[in-house]
Amino acid sequence: MDRNRWPVWKIVNQVQDEGKLLVEVMLNDNQIVELFSRDPDGALSEVVKRYGEPMRRIAVSILMDERDAEECVNDTYLAACKKIPIAKPANLRAYLFRMIRNFAFERLRHDHAKKRGGEAVVTSFEELSECIPDRRRAESADETRLREQMEEFLRQLTKERRAIFLGRFWFMYSVSEIAAQMGKDEKYISNQLYNMKKKLKKYLKRKD
Repeated sequence: MDRNRWPVWKIVNQVQDEGKLLVEVMLNDNQIVELFSRDPDGALSEVVKRYGEPMRRIAVSILMDERDAEECVNDTYLAACKKIPIAKPANLRAYLFRMIRNFAFERLRHDHAKKRGGEAVVTSFEELSECIPDRRRAESADETRLREQMEEFLRQLTKERRAIFLGRFWFMYSVSEIAAQMGKDEKYISNQLYNMKKKLKKYLKRKD
């Protein structure tokens, strides 16, 4: 069996016996982690059923491309089979979501490597991503609500802070470019961004 490509394992989600659907036993995350050491295919089947779609949504939200997102999800599955038996993560969900974000950002970094500001674009996405709860990134139904809350958060900022925030996370300017445009030093801009990210994280957590 070639395990260097995905999908290569057929995931069977429904088991039938004499025409009757059997109810599958749902494993908890700790049991899935342990299963990776004994039966990687079975463990991966559970991961696909439980976290496959949320992981895909996270990748799409970063890459804005379904095909690239699917490749990142496949990379995550392969990496999970290699790493989880060794790492034995205490929080499987967080571990998988962190992996898919890393693969997606790495793909984004690669795709923008030859474009002006490519690295700055990836960095700004990573910075802002830290403020958004994992569950919110994984649920497409939250996109409209998240956008509305971001707009509400921006309205609460002073004109200067709003300009700094939008300059960094919307127009993708580097810290040095924003500092030059606003006649401020880079440390001042960095401190403002740091404080605004902390406030945004608290704000979104409160609204979650």
